[in-house]
Amino acid sequence: MAKDPTRTSAAQQRAAVALSAEESLTASLAATAVGEAVNDQSGQRLTIRERLAYGVGDIGGNLIFAPISAFLLFYFTDTVGIGAAIAGTLLLFGRVLDGTMDLVLGTLIDRTSTRWGKARPWILFATPVVVISFILLFNIPAGLGTGAKEIYAFVMYFICLGVGFVGSNLAYHTLLSVITSNSKMRVSLTVIRTFFALVTTLVVNFVTIPVITANGGGQAGWTLISIVYGAISAVTFLIVFFGTKERVTGTIKQDDGNKLPLGTSLGILFRNPYFFLAFGFFLLNYMLTGTAGVGVYYAKDVLGNPNIYSFLGLVQLLPLIIGLWFMPAIIAKFGKRKLILVGVLIVIVGSVISLIDPTSLPLVIGGGLVRAVGGIPAAAGLFALVADVVDYGEWKSGYRLDGMTYAAATAGQNFGAGLGVALVGWLLAAGNYNGQAATQPASAVNMEIFLYLWLPLIVAVLMGVIIWFLNIDKNLPQIQRDLAARRAAKATESASNV
Repeated sequence: MAKDPTRTSAAQQRAAVALSAEESLTASLAATAVGEAVNDQSGQRLTIRERLAYGVGDIGGNLIFAPISAFLLFYFTDTVGIGAAIAGTLLLFGRVLDGTMDLVLGTLIDRTSTRWGKARPWILFATPVVVISFILLFNIPAGLGTGAKEIYAFVMYFICLGVGFVGSNLAYHTLLSVITSNSKMRVSLTVIRTFFALVTTLVVNFVTIPVITANGGGQAGWTLISIVYGAISAVTFLIVFFGTKERVTGTIKQDDGNKLPLGTSLGILFRNPYFFLAFGFFLLNYMLTGTAGVGVYYAKDVLGNPNIYSFLGLVQLLPLIIGLWFMPAIIAKFGKRKLILVGVLIVIVGSVISLIDPTSLPLVIGGGLVRAVGGIPAAAGLFALVADVVDYGEWKSGYRLDGMTYAAATAGQNFGAGLGVALVGWLLAAGNYNGQAATQPASAVNMEIFLYLWLPLIVAVLMGVIIWFLNIDKNLPQIQRDLAARRAAKATESASNV
């Protein structure tokens, strides 16, 4: 691999790791790689440059999503003065609308056809909407009354996540299944994007509160941080648009050339059993993301220092960042499902370790490290798994519903994250949490322990049940060979008709 003098040494190393892992992966699976025997160009290898261009999209996405997930409720309760229960309800209602928009926009993406493809245009045009509304969301005017602040918060939240972020992020997810048909290349792309997502989330968790504190702990700090995060996000979304190409040409057109009716599309989608399992898995996975906002409360009230939250975030993300690079080869050998099941068991063990003494920082850190290790397989294979569900649906029905299937996944993401945030708000309120008080009652502290440690344990068990039945790996080689043959036959037919 030729070196690029504009890259840092660390960037060169990361690129080299990605390339060597993919080369090993491809060599070991050369006999079954999509498109090898049938000349299907949609399964070709992607350059490191294009893989990185795709991956940086999760830098922008998580500079929007991570601050909202981790700090928006805290900003509402402790800076703006909105009650925890009201704030949680507003965020849940907004997320429900977001999930509805997922399904609407997923349908529109599947019906989009431009010279840029069907996913990339949505990334381009959603960028200004999500960036501007994100900045406004963290800048609620102090002069508004309580009711006006709540309305403002809800409107900006919905525009940011329900319109801008859903449009951009759903298209970004869909791009994974149309940029290549090669399942192993999709795992490589998922690893790269997840690496960027985790590093970004780590940075957000690590620097946000210190920056806010350094700027007086009030609105000035939130204004600065939102502008910086928003500007960087805009740049990364543009890199994705200009640096990638769509290759998979599956269609939802009937033989007469007309678009498949919406009702028929939904019928095909709902007859795919893995659709519901993927939705449930995303729902639970991102419910934990939604409850991550309790971490700053836990650090402040249980461990005694809100700045410890930065180190808790480091503990949770650093093993993922390191472990991701080993996942393509390991997943190729053992499959996604088996590894995710093992990871679920490890997460359960980590939760039990921390619960031995929730006030002990060493036990909380130790258990957090174990939980993070357990989360590596799901982080590496989550979005690639959805692409496999898309392939299964096309294999069974003959129609490829990229946008609608990813819409189900991101609807699960939105519903889950909204439910998680709402649970934090509702249960903190039930525990008599008061954001304006110097100390919190024991009932509030106990509720923070439940949300931070017990809830992840319960959710891990439920995720294990779902992934047990999500056994798409067993048919995946045959599915991809059949689809590659169909695409090659279609290309040959089209060429003969010219």
